[in-house]
Amino acid sequence: MAENVKSDSLYAALRSRILNGGLRPGQSLRLRALAQELGSSATPVREALNRLHAENFVTTEANKGFRVATVTLEELEDLESARSAIETQLLLRSIEKGDREWEAKLVSAHYRLSKCQVPNSFSQSEAIDLWDAAHTGFHFALIAGASSIWLMNFAGQVNAQLQRYRRHIILRIDHLNRAAEENGNGALGVLSREALGIDAHTALMEAALDRDMARAEALMLDHVRLAKEAFLKLAKASGIAGMDAAA
Repeated sequence: MAENVKSDSLYAALRSRILNGGLRPGQSLRLRALAQELGSSATPVREALNRLHAENFVTTEANKGFRVATVTLEELEDLESARSAIETQLLLRSIEKGDREWEAKLVSAHYRLSKCQVPNSFSQSEAIDLWDAAHTGFHFALIAGASSIWLMNFAGQVNAQLQRYRRHIILRIDHLNRAAEENGNGALGVLSREALGIDAHTALMEAALDRDMARAEALMLDHVRLAKEAFLKLAKASGIAGMDAAA
C-alpha cells in the first residue's frame, strides 16, 4: 500500500513538471537521477514513468530509457482538432441532457472565470496558473452535463496534452513578448484578445443555457478555431518550426 501511495505521489509530481515545463520536451529521464532528486528508489519512479508513458507524456526506446515526449506542430493541430470534435459533441449532449444543477455549476464556473484577469505578460506565472485553472473549470462545467464517462476522459486527456503544448510555447516565446510589449503589441495580449477573453465564454454559456444547440455548436467550433490559430501563430513567431526537442 505504501509503495502505491509513493508511486502515485511521484506520478503526480512528474506529471506536473512535464505540464508546467519543468521537464522539457525531449529531455532524458534517468531513473537513478530522478530517484535521488525525488528521494525515492528506482522502482516507484519507473512505475510512475510507465503510467506517464501510457498517457503519452513520456516515450521509451529500447536501451535508451525514458524521455519526455517531444512536441510538433502537426500534433498540436491534431490535438486542437480532437478537442473541437470531442468538446462540441459533449456540449451538444450537455444542452440536451443537462439539468438545473448543471446550469448552476456552469454559471458559477463562468463567474469565477470572469473574476480572473487574463494575464497580459508571460512573466505573470501565478496569474497564468489562476486563469488557466478557471478557464479549464469553465470548459469542463460547460460539457459536464453530457453524462459520458468515456468522452469526458478523452476530453481530459486532450486538455492535459494541450496544456503541455501551451506552456511550452509560452516559455519559448517569452523573450519575444517582452520586446513586443514595448510597442503595446505583446504576443500574449494578441492571444488574449483573439481567444481568451470573457466575451467568447459568455456567449458560449448563454447559448448553452438557452438550449440553442445550433448557436452553441457554431460558437464552440469558432472558439476552438481561434485558439488553435492563436497558438500556432505564437509557435511560429517564436521560431519553433518543427517544435522538436531542441528547446
